[in-house]
Amino acid sequence: MRIPGRSSGWGKRAWTEVRGNVPRAVALATTLAWAGGAAAPARGQGRGEAGSIGQPTRVTVVRRSLAQDQGAWVIEFEIRNETAAGIVVTPAELEARVEGWVSNSRVASHARPRPARVTLKGCAGPTAAGEVIASKDESAHCRERLVLSIWSDDAQPPARPADGLSPICLAPGASGRLRLRIEHQHAIHGDYDPLLGVRTIDLRVGEETFRDVAALDREHYLAQPRSTWAEPPEDRRDPRQFVSAPDSLHLEAHAPGRQYYRFPDQPVRYGARMRLSFWYLIAVGTSGECRVRFSQYKDTPSSNRMLSSGGFDQELTKVGRWTKVEKILHMEPEATTAALDFRVTSDANLGEMWIDDVALAPVAPDALAAGP
Repeated sequence: MRIPGRSSGWGKRAWTEVRGNVPRAVALATTLAWAGGAAAPARGQGRGEAGSIGQPTRVTVVRRSLAQDQGAWVIEFEIRNETAAGIVVTPAELEARVEGWVSNSRVASHARPRPARVTLKGCAGPTAAGEVIASKDESAHCRERLVLSIWSDDAQPPARPADGLSPICLAPGASGRLRLRIEHQHAIHGDYDPLLGVRTIDLRVGEETFRDVAALDREHYLAQPRSTWAEPPEDRRDPRQFVSAPDSLHLEAHAPGRQYYRFPDQPVRYGARMRLSFWYLIAVGTSGECRVRFSQYKDTPSSNRMLSSGGFDQELTKVGRWTKVEKILHMEPEATTAALDFRVTSDANLGEMWIDDVALAPVAPDALAAGP
């Protein structure tokens, strides 16, 4: 942080809680680790200078908010320039360290608390990761990843968290935002189960260092996949037949490459119960079989394996009228994605089928008790 005519030093700060008005954001009690006298630098930063007692406050943290984003935590700080001159905050002047004991009783491998520690230096980039569970098996390997973003209040937040490290300028009295995203990196559980535990956060902005304690020990909601199956390509849709306007997926036994369609794989939450539903129409005179197949997969960074159970392959038999199919499915304990495909098989190359309103959605808890 460049401020003309000022010497460097570590700042001693008082930090008061302010409750933010952010959706799902919960402002938590903030604790500072400064002892009386000179303010000590955050542990692990290698700074031994004396504190900045008697020097004017340059940057303060005005408020902090906290939110859960699927299996990640997002902590956002509002910082303010307290000087009479403009300042520039560069990536090299940013450091963050997050540590604590973490667990999640829903996940067997995380039932026992384990230490998690990540240190990020802006000069090395906007991300850093630390081991939580070391394993040669990618499906058991667990890391915690820290992503840092910063922007001024007169600019838009970065489109992606990793795009957030660029210098920012703060006019006198102006504010900026600094966001820490704490991600659970686990092939099966990472997108849905945040690592829970009280965290100590050491944050350096230029010459000022702050310490915060955040109680990230309760989930705000049960995370579910956000994506749904996309519409088929336009050239595979037929506007002449549909349940919901304006068209439906069309399969034709006589047209090469059009006898089969597989929807793109959809993320699923492991162990969840899901409701699969769709409508189909088989043309009168179709010769052969019309079928639907549902499969579950375990995806890791190095493999993609179909799970032997949890899927089905079924013939569709109603002809000449739109028919609805609805099934309650149980996702396997290691499932990460699901696939759905439809096909018309005809030795005579004679037949058509239309499919509409395909959906795969979590079963609500109250519906779970009632069963399928």
